[in-house]
Amino acid sequence: MTQRLPPVFTIPVTREEDRFACAAEGAQIARWAGLSERAQHELAIAIAELVSNAVRHGGGGSISIRAIREDALAGSGRWGVEVIVRDSGPGIDPKLAILEEVGPKSDRSPSSSSSARLAPRMPGQGLGVGLGAVHRLMSSVVIRSSPGISTEVIAVKWK
Repeated sequence: MTQRLPPVFTIPVTREEDRFACAAEGAQIARWAGLSERAQHELAIAIAELVSNAVRHGGGGSISIRAIREDALAGSGRWGVEVIVRDSGPGIDPKLAILEEVGPKSDRSPSSSSSARLAPRMPGQGLGVGLGAVHRLMSSVVIRSSPGISTEVIAVKWK
């Protein structure tokens, strides 16, 4: 019995319009991974926002979307979709991007012992609402940025 390999989609993103093709491809991969229709739509919205940010603020970059398995080595575990967007723009301060702890939603409860939780954003602070929306739509988000060099956002949506 042969098992189909999970799909992978990697392309450069250079125009705002690229967000539509990337979002559609992400939804298709999410469907392959067995995510609900709602999760497919949430993933597509997050991808569109990330691509738009990479083009608008980072001068373009690349996106990689792939189906992943939580415990791939054991051959078990839930499926999800990983999205990696990279750009060569000016970089961002991840704390200003979303002003809340980045990680699994279960780690963000008020009773969490983490000290990484930040105060809510005030008008005029931060970088807008886009990355915060991505954070709310996805299961986890990691932002790696070198100010003046580049930004990489890794976002995962689990089944």
